[in-house]
Amino acid sequence: MEERRKWLRDAGILVMVLIAIIGIASAEQEVRDDVTGEIEAVSGTEADASETESPSSDRQCGGYRYRILTDDTVQVTAYEGSETTLFIPAYMEDKAVTVIGPAAFKGNGTVQRIYLPPGALEIGEEAFAGCRELQDIYITETVERIGERAMADCPLLEEIVFPEAVSRIESMTCQGDTGLRQVTIQPGVSGIAEDAFAECDALRLVYGESGFAQSYAQENDFVYVDMERIKEEGNLVW
Repeated sequence: MEERRKWLRDAGILVMVLIAIIGIASAEQEVRDDVTGEIEAVSGTEADASETESPSSDRQCGGYRYRILTDDTVQVTAYEGSETTLFIPAYMEDKAVTVIGPAAFKGNGTVQRIYLPPGALEIGEEAFAGCRELQDIYITETVERIGERAMADCPLLEEIVFPEAVSRIESMTCQGDTGLRQVTIQPGVSGIAEDAFAECDALRLVYGESGFAQSYAQENDFVYVDMERIKEEGNLVW
């Protein structure tokens, strides 16, 4: 009988020890879960902050305002200087300038000549709209897209060469450029919005070397100048 009581006492002690061990393990797991949750919450907050700050924060270099895009290139967002001739930098912070942002130069009243950087890919909507002193704009061959009204209401602009990489001239691209006399349409261009050159009353000449450019000129009563023929026979034929 004594041995039975001893056995029961030992079994009870063992059960109590097991319960204590299980309780401690459970508490430790809860602590680990709480810590993990806090770490994940902090990490998530940091990631959110990084994503918010990185692509959206404007920076400044000279008279230019710009931002770093998600592909680690630069978009020019504004120009606050007073130069009459601008060579837009090819790099800022050692990162390539690829985009002239929407309305970046809109309404500028001093700039007369603009040279886009080599490597530029896009000109945003209204990027140079309302630059009433702008006489020349040199668009690099790398540019693939020019947004709507990108060069609208620039009355002193007389000539524009659309680069080979641009496939379409968008709506109202040059609307109201009353001094525009000639445009060059490269073979890569395969579409032109009906109102791309609306209110360009002085426009007479379309330079090109493709059937599309020739058809566009004929349909809109412009004089078509065949660049291939100029290359072969010289400019005197015109």
